[in-house]
Amino acid sequence: MIFLKILLFSLSSVLHGGVTERVCNHYIPAQHEVLHDVSLEPLHLMKKRSINQRLRIREVFHSSVNRLPPDKLTLVKHRLLPAALSYWENTLVVRQTAGPIRLNRNCSQNDIIYRAGYYPPYCVHGCEQTTYCGHVPVPYDHLEACRIYQDGHYHETGYAGRGVLNADFVLYVSAVASSKCDPEVTVAYAAYCQLEGSMDRPVAGFINLCPYSISTKLHDMTEMVSTIKHEILHALGFSAGLFAMYRDKNGDPLTERDIFTGRPEMFNNELGVYQWSSKVVRTVSRRDWRVRGAVIQRHFYLMVTPKVTEEARRHFNCSTLEGAELENQGSIGTKLTHWEKRVFEHEAMTGTYTQNPKISRITLALMEDTGWYRVNYAMAEPLQWGKNLGCDFVKKSCMEWIKMRTEQKKSILPFCTKVKSTPLRTLCTTDRDAVALCNLKQYPKPIPFMYQYFSETSGDLPGTAAQYGGSVGLADYCPYVQEFVWRDRTDTIQRGSRCTLSSNTAEVHGNHFLETYGPNSKCFEHHGIWSLKRCNMPAPLKHFGSGCYKYSCNSTVGLVLDVHGKSYRCYKTGQILVVRVIFDGWLTEGSIVCPSCQEICQAKGVTCPPEYNPPYSSPVNLRMPCRGSLLHPRHVQVGIIYHECAGSGDEVLSH
Repeated sequence: MIFLKILLFSLSSVLHGGVTERVCNHYIPAQHEVLHDVSLEPLHLMKKRSINQRLRIREVFHSSVNRLPPDKLTLVKHRLLPAALSYWENTLVVRQTAGPIRLNRNCSQNDIIYRAGYYPPYCVHGCEQTTYCGHVPVPYDHLEACRIYQDGHYHETGYAGRGVLNADFVLYVSAVASSKCDPEVTVAYAAYCQLEGSMDRPVAGFINLCPYSISTKLHDMTEMVSTIKHEILHALGFSAGLFAMYRDKNGDPLTERDIFTGRPEMFNNELGVYQWSSKVVRTVSRRDWRVRGAVIQRHFYLMVTPKVTEEARRHFNCSTLEGAELENQGSIGTKLTHWEKRVFEHEAMTGTYTQNPKISRITLALMEDTGWYRVNYAMAEPLQWGKNLGCDFVKKSCMEWIKMRTEQKKSILPFCTKVKSTPLRTLCTTDRDAVALCNLKQYPKPIPFMYQYFSETSGDLPGTAAQYGGSVGLADYCPYVQEFVWRDRTDTIQRGSRCTLSSNTAEVHGNHFLETYGPNSKCFEHHGIWSLKRCNMPAPLKHFGSGCYKYSCNSTVGLVLDVHGKSYRCYKTGQILVVRVIFDGWLTEGSIVCPSCQEICQAKGVTCPPEYNPPYSSPVNLRMPCRGSLLHPRHVQVGIIYHECAGSGDEVLSH
């Protein structure tokens, strides 16, 4: 039996690049926290309505939001929430809500009774003084009158409010430092709180923004917006607590209903949710799952609704795929309520934020399969992870897949097998949107057997293979290429590695590879280690391997890279671009590997010219710097050892 081999190097200095991860533990409300049967329109009328109303979300702010510091308040109200709400309003379409939304009141002791032929529930012991949605007291003006069953009679007390007009969903927004707000883990959490009575669609929900986790730093904006979009989608329908409520395209339930209450027949007390049918989620067994020293059987949860299955098969190019795999680790807030991290990695609805989140067609297909929405697939974002990699990628362990690809002499990306070392070797993510690291690491003790993929290590650590795995547990400990952040010696984040963000540009003294970050940049691999020289003395770099560079595409000349203001044309795949410039008082020498023009430019609609060998380029004379003082000492920490220059002249060098 052949196993994977870890390429291990000694780690002799502190690394300042670190991968990031933030787990989502979705809050699934308890049974008594969800009010059903909000009265909008009878089922027979609602079924006749076309799904043609663009989703209208009305946000209602709790007083806690206004108590945020001014910079955070401005960020939440004028950037984060508008961006997230606008995305979903432009993506989801619903059956038109005929009138205002009036929400039900909480019943005292949670005791309700149904009146024959009339679906809104009545309270047996009267209504609570205050009805909550999450942490927010629902305004009286948003509520129905109190429906009471008393002494054998059904009646209403008090007055119904005006309700919420011109809305299909009411989102109550708070910023409470609750017990669920772990500043290291949780940015926000959200859930539904009331469902309408005819088709069970959520019509009200909440999102709580954890005040101490809201970041105003520019490099955190992508994560902040993505997190809020992610959490709002849980409230709109992507939740294990709502799977049993899903309907087919005709509006009929996919899970059998109780003839008296209209609710799903079974409640799963272990999970705390109504039990869905096999038309929604099914358990699938893989009997040939290869791990370290064994072949085992594993069971997976798959979302098997029609559009999800169709989109998953198309994405992976696997016609026999049964559906889209759901997360199988963690509590119910992570498990089942997200896509499987190993299979979907940077899809925005996986259970942990790691890099470059994308809301894919598969997530939008899930929302369509709820039976409540039509979706605008033009709003889907391109997901590169696993795209067209076939059935083996999604049906076999990452160990098996890496082994097969290695034997076929094919790329093992997005997986990897190199432990971080000094000098630190960086890579590119599969979509080339970021400089990346292999997140393979050694754990202090063996990881669970079903996630052990390595049999041996090269180096001086025999017998520790069981301790090696990827740093993201939800990805089944599969090691993969992941973007990261640069930190200083105080562990403060300085910048990220996403090429498209201008804010990730290094300071001049730290830009050793002449990189340019911005919307027109991508990651390109280096050919070997770059060097910096002054006075004939080298400055060893503590990392190498890849960098972000501005590029352009043209049907006449193909792919062109811009390095330090100079254009370098890629004539063919694998061509080595030699870079040799004087920058910031140092002779900087290195090289970049050209990818195929088609890989980079096809997405821009550019037809690449035929490939051919590059023409001869005459060498350029350069003078090696040998003047000036040392660079500022604080730049030593980012990876260069500087040498004092003894000479006073410049040495002439040729290219």
